[in-house]
Amino acid sequence: MENLDYIKNEMITHIPLCTHANPKNILVVGSVDGIKIELEKYKFLDKVESIESDIINNLANIEASSFDVLIVNDNKIMEDNLFASLVGKVLTNDGVLATVANNMFNAQDKFESELKSLDDIFKVVMPYKYEAQNDNIVTMNTLILASKTYHPTADINLQRADLTDGFKYYNSDIAIGTFLLPTSTRKRFLGLVKL
Repeated sequence: MENLDYIKNEMITHIPLCTHANPKNILVVGSVDGIKIELEKYKFLDKVESIESDIINNLANIEASSFDVLIVNDNKIMEDNLFASLVGKVLTNDGVLATVANNMFNAQDKFESELKSLDDIFKVVMPYKYEAQNDNIVTMNTLILASKTYHPTADINLQRADLTDGFKYYNSDIAIGTFLLPTSTRKRFLGLVKL
């Protein structure tokens, strides 16, 4: 079976980059290898930085409003309440966050806690899905897009989503469809998922 890691890398990178109207400064937190390859597809970026260790202290030392997009590829850091406040600080007034999250179907309490940590900071908080491979079984995993201004389906940059070279999985149809949620999930997280 083909390794499907590229799906997560494309979804955590291109969803926020095609949601923000003019992303120039990008910060990646956690593992960066596959994400940096995806970011190289955007020639208009001014700055791409990363933090792979001592995340809280490194974020605390970043000047306020320094980044347009923050990509978090660390599945433990969202449980830290201090982290969420630092996210709000380092992002610009129209900043966008994309982060890995607990599975919205089989880890609902942990996922709810992650949504709550973002509630006071972002106007839009929406889970989205991607496929992953675990022991030759394809599973559905969860990411969260949180934005201070932009909506990922209403404000998607279609030209960027469909005309950027090198996508293997991502396109504008995937970008919109990935946010579809079952009725029971919408009801379970009513008020925390902010459409």
